Amino acid sequence: MTNATLTQPQHVDVQRAKQKWRTYTRSSIYEAFHQWRTLEHRIHSTSLASSATWVECWVKHYGDVVPYKVLSLESDGIVRGMTLITNGVEKKLGPFNINTTHLGTAGEPQIGSVCVEYNRPLVQQEYTADFIQGIWNSLDNDSSWEQLCLDGFSESDLQPWLSHHSNLDIRYRDSRYFDLAQSRGEQKEVIEYLGKSTRANLRRTLRKYEKLDCEWADSLSQAEEIFAELMTLHQARWNAIGEPGAFANERFKNFQEEVMARLFSERKLVLFRVKHQGETVGCLMLLVDQNRLLDYLSGFADFNEKPSPGLISHYLCMQESVKHGFAAYDFLVGDKRHKENLSTHTNQLCWLTLNRPSWKVKAYQALRKVKQSMTAVIGRKHNEERI
Repeated sequence: MTNATLTQPQHVDVQRAKQKWRTYTRSSIYEAFHQWRTLEHRIHSTSLASSATWVECWVKHYGDVVPYKVLSLESDGIVRGMTLITNGVEKKLGPFNINTTHLGTAGEPQIGSVCVEYNRPLVQQEYTADFIQGIWNSLDNDSSWEQLCLDGFSESDLQPWLSHHSNLDIRYRDSRYFDLAQSRGEQKEVIEYLGKSTRANLRRTLRKYEKLDCEWADSLSQAEEIFAELMTLHQARWNAIGEPGAFANERFKNFQEEVMARLFSERKLVLFRVKHQGETVGCLMLLVDQNRLLDYLSGFADFNEKPSPGLISHYLCMQESVKHGFAAYDFLVGDKRHKENLSTHTNQLCWLTLNRPSWKVKAYQALRKVKQSMTAVIGRKHNEERI
């Protein structure tokens, strides 16, 4: 797939006559990263997915397979907003191959994907409307894509993008979290906010362990040690059920190792480990996004060797997180029991798609209708048989 040529967006604010749009390609990507980091520091951004380090690491490890560009907005000679734009690889709409364009660090093949969540561009707040309008103008004039994707945006961050098109398909998923700020402000223990059965389960399990040792990495060497064990535990658990595990993908593994080291040094990542009698119960790697902890990667002991290792590891990490001043402990999307049991609130994360009219879209919609009709017929037949 070749890189799409992005048409320069039309200026949308006549009062800002000195606005300028610039496209950075592979040959000028280091200049783009310099501008990106300068903007990030100037506006004091604490967003993880739009941080220079995260984007640089992604481009380094995925940019050889995923075509990309950076689009920036300048005003009065100062960069006001930047975003990565990629062309998806191995994407499908039903049975059909489809050309996709993505905002942010997305678009890589599903196997080895970093699965970005709380995705957003890097924009100076007062230029947000101009930036979004400019991006839409640019993409509307780019004829290469059949489907446009905004992956893993929070509902609040996605809202300003919705007024420019009406035929948008949005998939919402729950991202459960625990409100650490409330626990700290009310000076109550984490366990006091959890459900009755969860409290009982935690107390019962903690009694079984009697004594647990917790490590919150405070040096890079300690972080590297915990991360190495996290990978080993993660792989062992998946291999035990016949699955390769995420770290079997070399590209994913290399990306995570570099992200871990760089973000830890910038205090944008936490490594946490729980041990019992010298044996590891669980290891956690959490990203720091706008003072929220994001539960990103984990590795746990076998259930047959250590009781409820995931539940216990997260609970103890949450207690430590209150002390470290974080606002929330976010479990991200996914249906796992501990996420429901240990959370108190829910955010909505969104995956937006915009399909251009084409024979593929029409055929896909027709196939969906056929499938829905067949499902309805089978359901009616099943009910009749039961009667």
